Amino acid sequence: MDNSFEMQKRYFTSQLKQFGTKPELNRARIKDCEYYLEMLEEAGSPDEFKKRIQQTGNMVSTAKAESFDRYGNRAFIYEQLEQEKKVEEDRRRLEIIESAETHIELSENLEKFEQQTDLGYNENKAINSLGSVINAIFHLHTDAKGSNDEERSLVKFHAYWKLMKEADPNVSWEKIVSYKPYRDRLIFTDEQLTVLEKVFREVCDGCHS
Repeated sequence: MDNSFEMQKRYFTSQLKQFGTKPELNRARIKDCEYYLEMLEEAGSPDEFKKRIQQTGNMVSTAKAESFDRYGNRAFIYEQLEQEKKVEEDRRRLEIIESAETHIELSENLEKFEQQTDLGYNENKAINSLGSVINAIFHLHTDAKGSNDEERSLVKFHAYWKLMKEADPNVSWEKIVSYKPYRDRLIFTDEQLTVLEKVFREVCDGCHS
């Protein structure tokens, strides 16, 4: 048997063993390795294996499996964190990966998607703005009426609330206190948030809270 043929077998066997240490994270790659080991057994010769590789897309399935595991695992984590936009974004990536039939199609379609999507970016932007929004509301609760401090806090609130609305057009006070990625970042109790809500309602002034 040709030495390169045996090397191919050892390579996929080694990969399968490595991925098998964490099977829950490597489901697609494990399946892909098993697929090529079976193909090697059926081929029986280097030339026949090469021919089958060419007929089945020059191992595009391996590139797809690697990407599928990466984004599938990440989508699972975001799902546990209930970060809806990031889950949706990675699910769209998985659809692109699944539908690709060549290496070029896989690469180009993913690159095109990355250039167009802003779901994950907006999720981060909204979450990052939230801290400043709540901080401004807290200070407005304690600032002296008509003071320079109150004026600065108002400017800060409206600036960051605008950023948050741009990133999440559906944001509202109700969403802030119920959407897990937002609520988890608030240090206040439900009772304390009830007090801050009154301040929010007063200063929001026509921003469709």
